[in-house]
Amino acid sequence: MARKSPVPRRMPKKIATGPQKFPAAVHAAIDAQWFDVDAVPVPVLVVPINYPTGWHIEPHMHRKAQLIYCCSGVMMVETAYGQWVAPSNCSVWVPGGMEHEIHITRAAEMRTLYVEPEARAGLPAQPCTLGVAPLLRELILASAISGTAPDPANFMPGSPNGHIAEVLLDQILAMPPSELHIPMPADRRLKPICSALIADPGDRRSLKEWADEAGASDRTIERLFMQETALTFHRWREQMRVLKSLTLLQGGRAVKNVALELGFANPSTFITMFRKTMGMTPGAYLKGAPPKDDA
Repeated sequence: MARKSPVPRRMPKKIATGPQKFPAAVHAAIDAQWFDVDAVPVPVLVVPINYPTGWHIEPHMHRKAQLIYCCSGVMMVETAYGQWVAPSNCSVWVPGGMEHEIHITRAAEMRTLYVEPEARAGLPAQPCTLGVAPLLRELILASAISGTAPDPANFMPGSPNGHIAEVLLDQILAMPPSELHIPMPADRRLKPICSALIADPGDRRSLKEWADEAGASDRTIERLFMQETALTFHRWREQMRVLKSLTLLQGGRAVKNVALELGFANPSTFITMFRKTMGMTPGAYLKGAPPKDDA
């Protein structure tokens, strides 16, 4: 089903805001690193900001598109289309003009590429998760600037950073989308189900039980899931659980405990679903191994 684009909202004055539990000095240090990236007239700009666990960047948008990458930690980017989770070997692409918010679920060293929408033909028109190959990672780290707004002359075409920007764009276009996505339905019967499961991934109620609560048949709910998310109810729930596991695993939790907490029948089922979604086992993920192409 075709979905309407999210309605734009005005960007808040402070788009880097976190829960009240953070000291004022932490807020001030992070807020001080923000500047108007849309006003810097260069094709690509890379900005580094580090965030603590639990930080929330409020709903906002930029004229420029973004490639949001954490070289360490885990984040979740949310738009009207769903939620995208990015561990340290992936990034999230957000097209220009699309409202989004970011949840830092594990302390993150974030590096954001701000890209002019017309910088290169073929850039993704919808949000997606993209893999980060070693070359792309090193280019991002090499070109990151911090502090105040940079001198545009240092990033213009023909400059050293301008040459890096061209290769960055080539790499973005070469990266295939991954499945690290929790699609969110618009149907009024599905939205409460999905919200409840995201809040409590370990809830083991069956499709029939959820359908009864929604006041519809299980066949109707299953049909709506396929229609709105392109996934069955079971696959949607398992994929959501796997993505939720990334934060727990990086926090040092044992695979067995993570599997049981998230509602998997046993650790082997969790490992199978993790490999299907991530392209590797939980153990390989924690060691930083690249995903297998044939997974």
